[in-house]
Amino acid sequence: MSSSYGKKAMIEGNSQSLDLANSSLRGTRSDVDEEMLQVLMEYRRTGRVELQERVVGHYTNLVESIARRFSGAAEPFEDLVQEGYIGLLSAIDLYDSSKNVKFPTYATHFIMGQIKHHLRDRGKIIKEPAWRQEKNQRITRVVDLLTQQLGTTPTNQQIATEMGMSEDEVVEHLSTREIFRVTSIDGSMDSDDDNGDTVDIERMDVGVSFQLPVEDKVVLDSAMGQLKNLEQRVINDFYFNDMTQTEIAKQLGISCNYVSHILRNSTKKLKKILSNEELKDARQRVNILQRKLDEQKNFIEQNVIVDPLTRFYNRRYFDSRLEEELTRASRHRYEIALLFIRIEGLRDFSRSIGTQKGDEVLLRTAHALRHAVRKVDIVTRYDKDMFGIIMPYTGEKASIVQERLSSLLHNLFVEQKWNVARCPIAPEFSIALYPRDGLEGSTLLTKATSHFYPPDAKRKSLVA
Repeated sequence: MSSSYGKKAMIEGNSQSLDLANSSLRGTRSDVDEEMLQVLMEYRRTGRVELQERVVGHYTNLVESIARRFSGAAEPFEDLVQEGYIGLLSAIDLYDSSKNVKFPTYATHFIMGQIKHHLRDRGKIIKEPAWRQEKNQRITRVVDLLTQQLGTTPTNQQIATEMGMSEDEVVEHLSTREIFRVTSIDGSMDSDDDNGDTVDIERMDVGVSFQLPVEDKVVLDSAMGQLKNLEQRVINDFYFNDMTQTEIAKQLGISCNYVSHILRNSTKKLKKILSNEELKDARQRVNILQRKLDEQKNFIEQNVIVDPLTRFYNRRYFDSRLEEELTRASRHRYEIALLFIRIEGLRDFSRSIGTQKGDEVLLRTAHALRHAVRKVDIVTRYDKDMFGIIMPYTGEKASIVQERLSSLLHNLFVEQKWNVARCPIAPEFSIALYPRDGLEGSTLLTKATSHFYPPDAKRKSLVA
């Protein structure tokens, strides 16, 4: 009895300790959230940049965690994070605590919205509307039911009668559904895992056309040569010539059921043939060549937009991204600052002391800049001796950023004794603001870079 009582007391004691620990943790989080809210309110009142940066820094994990949800969207993770920070800045500027909505909840909406908007701008995939998906699923079920009842493929009129639709509507749905679905000839044609979202293409009286990559076409042509002539003709007409099963049957003088039978059996044969070792080797050789081409393409693309020394984006990316940012700023009505940093005397410095020392200057400067700007800012190597920074949501306060970077680089140059070298160097700064100094990218660039170069100087960028 006493033993049982002792165990019960120990369990209750552990439970109370756990509750106290959880309560303490909730209190800590609540205190941090309350502190951030106070910082946010102070920023809204004073507009001090360091307060804004403190809030952004606190919610870095939130931005990155949301960006990871879209990591399968074929966009660089860094770009998604950058768009997320733009959404976070919007939330900071628009948040109203009187609405009784927690800031992380409010910010999540803006961060996700900004990333989705970016993907919509960049994306080229046609998405099927939900109402069309539902209608296609109904058509699929009706076709299955009628096929079982009639023992043959139903006509468009029979489908329309069962669906309560006009025949033209059925034809329109059947013809457009292929726009939203890509069917591979390697795909399983007799799978039992039909969830209502896919349709057995052999049983639909709809023409289907698609294009294969060159390497797959070579392998497929070799496999097709091992089929009977009739099987080759039916597959070519159905998959490549946009002919329906009904049209193929009329042309060959055979029944639709026989056409469906040929398609079903011949595709099964193709799958077996394509699994042969000889064709596997051919596909493997082609894939190796394709991988090499893809690697070369990726290498070229990387070097087209990235400076190989500093790993910053280069001038080409700067110019294209500037136009995007200006379009977005015009739409959402916010300011943008362009900040340029030129290392005065770098060319003479490199010529006198050596290009390796000149590269060291650029690398150390790039490292300092990378850790001194916001993650939402876009830093580039704009020219051989110049860096350019696009700073969204930054107007007159860009001068504060300039002062901070000027002090940082001045200390770096003094520490390395570059300012007293045989050919001394020093950082120079220039700012242009949108929309104050111009509405076009070319106008802003002229305004900013004219500080470094005389108007009549013909200077060509050495960084693509």
